[in-house]
Amino acid sequence: MVESPQEILELAKDSQVVGIDEAQFFSEDLADVCNKLADDGKRVIVAGLDQDYRGIPFEPIPQLLARAEYITKTLAICVNCGNPADRTQRTIATHDRVVVGASDSYEARCRKCHYIPEEG
Repeated sequence: MVESPQEILELAKDSQVVGIDEAQFFSEDLADVCNKLADDGKRVIVAGLDQDYRGIPFEPIPQLLARAEYITKTLAICVNCGNPADRTQRTIATHDRVVVGASDSYEARCRKCHYIPEEG
């Protein structure tokens, strides 16, 4: 585990492949770090949510997508209708952008079944 993207550079200096998960929790510096790693000849694999519970892009994911050679967007199954789901429906009452949780706090939803909770 690391606190900042810069720590990855030191930890990965002797690696050929670098895997980074939960990229949405990192600062925008992650894109520059991944670019540096790739420029150094390392294979960099990054996973993370591309949108928050409101459907707004999560930085640094758009910057990573713009620089990536290969992109695989993995979809879940909508818990309401069974269609492919690319959204995350928050099921608890809070409007903080980042809330760490699992099935007790979030559900996979398709565009049709996803809704943005009212602020208030």
